[in-house]
Amino acid sequence: MGVAMGTIDLAVEPDFHLGPWLVRPSLGLALRDGAEVRLEPRVLQTLIVLVRAGGRTVSRAELMRTAWGLEVSDDAIGRCIGRLRAVLTVDGVITFETIPKIGYRLIIPDTEQDIVAESKQVDSPATAPDGPAATAPRRPGLLLGAAILALAGVAGLWLALGGPAAAPTATVLPLTSDPGQEMHPAISPGGGQIVYAADRAGQGFDLWLQSLSGGTPVRLTDDRAHDLFPAWSPDGGRIAFIRSEAGKPCRILVRPVPSGPERPVGACTTYRETQPVWLDADHLAFSERAARGEPARIWSLALSGERAGTLVPLTDPPAGQAGDSDPAISPDGRRLAFMRHLGVGVSEVHVRDLATGRETRVTQDGRKLHGVVWSGDGRWLYVSSSRTGDFGLWRFDPDGRQPPQRIAPGLNLLGRVAAGGDRVAAEVRTNRSALLRLEPDGGTSPAIPPSTRLDWDPDVSPDGAIAFASDRTGMFEIWVADPGAAPVPVTQFGGAYTQSPRWAPDGRRLALISTVDGNPGLFILERASGRLTRVAAEPGVEDRAPAWSRDGRRLYFASNRQGDWRIWLSRPPYREAMPITGPGWRAAKESADGKWLYLAHATQRGLWRQPADGGPAEKISEVLDPYDVENWVTGPAGVHLVERVPQQGARILLLPADGGEPRIVAPLPDALYKSSLAIDPEGRLVAGEHQGTMVDIVDIRIAAP
Repeated sequence: MGVAMGTIDLAVEPDFHLGPWLVRPSLGLALRDGAEVRLEPRVLQTLIVLVRAGGRTVSRAELMRTAWGLEVSDDAIGRCIGRLRAVLTVDGVITFETIPKIGYRLIIPDTEQDIVAESKQVDSPATAPDGPAATAPRRPGLLLGAAILALAGVAGLWLALGGPAAAPTATVLPLTSDPGQEMHPAISPGGGQIVYAADRAGQGFDLWLQSLSGGTPVRLTDDRAHDLFPAWSPDGGRIAFIRSEAGKPCRILVRPVPSGPERPVGACTTYRETQPVWLDADHLAFSERAARGEPARIWSLALSGERAGTLVPLTDPPAGQAGDSDPAISPDGRRLAFMRHLGVGVSEVHVRDLATGRETRVTQDGRKLHGVVWSGDGRWLYVSSSRTGDFGLWRFDPDGRQPPQRIAPGLNLLGRVAAGGDRVAAEVRTNRSALLRLEPDGGTSPAIPPSTRLDWDPDVSPDGAIAFASDRTGMFEIWVADPGAAPVPVTQFGGAYTQSPRWAPDGRRLALISTVDGNPGLFILERASGRLTRVAAEPGVEDRAPAWSRDGRRLYFASNRQGDWRIWLSRPPYREAMPITGPGWRAAKESADGKWLYLAHATQRGLWRQPADGGPAEKISEVLDPYDVENWVTGPAGVHLVERVPQQGARILLLPADGGEPRIVAPLPDALYKSSLAIDPEGRLVAGEHQGTMVDIVDIRIAAP
């Protein structure tokens, strides 16, 4: 990125212990109990400055001078401190203290014993004057063993857990390995059986029952629609699940196990999918929005009696947030755990006492979560979390008496989790997509060198550089591929959900969406200097879909900062923003000549346009689905967008700028959802294509120490 690197040369920095961690600057790694966490160069430089300070407060100016070598924004420093907190402070031994308006301080109890240089000359601190202080060596922690990457293929992988609490052990074994997808695991209350959704029959997802001791899976449902999210009743005699059909809200059903007729008990209002859970033998809980535009709540559904079918809200999320999902009831039926989503990729776990209504926030990470479930004894919450960058399996004490413990690293693989008895089951996901250039002859070619990970959300600068989001390093960052060069990452958010890179017309700046210190927002990255500026900062809101005006003087974006989605506009120096539409609009882009502003709606199909200097919006197409709200691009020829055709997949359409009839440009059956289209300097389209998903389930057996 051409960023000055300050006075710290990581290549020659000695390894050192920091509390329970071994930090290896020359390799960019922090290690604990055998697990490896990659730390970005700037984060490591910030850590070393704080270590060298020996417990005194380090000013922002000193951090800039020593770690950066140039002036940077407070957001850039805060992002590094946030990353260090997420990785190194999981058990409370290490603390990064913020001194308001002054700087930061690293606090470690008994510092003299906890910061140890890893060097052949540890008895001579003077041999490494630029490194952290050296003292007597300290015994490193227990080794964890193999990485989670081998979960699905290596039986008997033993993982050792660390932390203040007595360390249990976990054995991880593959449970399913069929082609296709097996997901949404649910372990029976006694821990002997598992039910999950699978597409192994090739006709959509059905529910399958399998013994955890082995044997052949048994098919429980057989329907043309998708049967998903099974949940065991407290006595293990029934399963609740949802049935999802394209274009319709989902239905909630209950059926006996192992056989018996299924019975519809409720229906969703707006959601196509939701996860039910049993509150007791006669009530279910699930997540749903009462109306479009409102935050999602957890609702209780009565199954019988006079109140059968009655919905009662159990949670009340703040307005302007995405809301609550993934309910999980404690084994004693007294507490409800759930995920509260502040925005895309920013979630926390909360626990609600169902008798008193008191809610407690369990996590403080501001990261993306994939699932939460209670342990069989109700002592722990198991969470698939990206709190240290990759999606590892963690356990949290819902009462806050014990620090979080990492059970297994994930390399962005672990999905939803289930628990029962002394077992935990988890999804292990592998997703792959590619960025393709659509050629004039109707063919395609790779727009960037392909990977085995997710590459998506492209945009092309005037000089042909392709910016895109990717998890090539196990974490979502923004990458740039200059013409004829290999892609390189240009952000270092370290696990935050980062997306929507959009080039300014000058090709020197990128607008993008990410999260800093738990707050999602819109940022501008100056590529040459690496300087990052937050646009119109307002904590607790969600900004999406950035788009530059054709002259580069205005930045459009969607935001829910007034409680509903609207299009907002910001101008230099980007400290303020103003709404320019009424509610409901979710994306806006200027026409190539700057005369029109095209609009996509948050919940309604179609595309609209209005004069760029203001005026009423008119609908010009019925094609665009809200799922593809950013999957379109404006250019000299008009608007290119994705059309989804039932039973046929997707194709790219052109709405001509002269108002002519729409025409098909190219078939792209597996076009990515929630991505974008882009146009290169030669007028060719760049689009994301889904190239496969495999989901298997692993059995994690946790034993007491």
